[in-house]
Amino acid sequence: MLRRMALLALFALVACGGSKDPVQELVRDLERYPEYSLIVDDTRVEGSVFPDYALRFQVLTAAGQRVAGRDTIVYQERRTDWLEVGEKVFYRYDNYVGMVVASKSLDGRRTSTNQAHPPSYQYVGNSQYGFWGAGGFWQFYGQYALMRDLMGGWNVGRGDWEDYRRNRERGRPYYGPVKGGRPAFGSRGSQTQKTRPQFYQRQQSRRQAFSGQVKNRMGRTTSGWGRGASRVGK
Repeated sequence: MLRRMALLALFALVACGGSKDPVQELVRDLERYPEYSLIVDDTRVEGSVFPDYALRFQVLTAAGQRVAGRDTIVYQERRTDWLEVGEKVFYRYDNYVGMVVASKSLDGRRTSTNQAHPPSYQYVGNSQYGFWGAGGFWQFYGQYALMRDLMGGWNVGRGDWEDYRRNRERGRPYYGPVKGGRPAFGSRGSQTQKTRPQFYQRQQSRRQAFSGQVKNRMGRTTSGWGRGASRVGK
């Protein structure tokens, strides 16, 4: 009995471990920049009985600098180390790989995890960064090529952007247009599959393994119930 209680206590400790939310901590640090985007770059799960969970983030920051005698905004991109988190925190962001979970623009507008969205969408529609080109697709100016690259070649149409804006104003995540039953962005997105093929394959394998474990558990439960019912019948 004591051994069982100790095991249950250990499980509870592991499950609650790493309860801090790294997004909140990173945002506190990023607030010193006039502009930033925090993107979920990758996820990691190791172990089976007591899994270890970790997240990695991609950070885009902008700050004013003096370049060639002129005041200008310089953008910098980096990735964090792997950050260990608890199970609850992990699944808070598990669906948002490749998406912005926190941002601030030069006008002071901020978005949070509840308004998670594809990268660079917050710049679309702002004439400071680009213009609506032929076919109704957004074109970034050359000096903002990094924002375009963060999209992985994705072209934002007017209808797409309007959907994003409506979701943002309602405080809801936006995964991009849905085609063939799949969104463009997020951990299961078609665009994510193209831009992060290794992550996508690992994620698919993890989901299939989890699904198999659930089916096995259900099978054992059903089988056990049948044996129990038989004994009762006798």
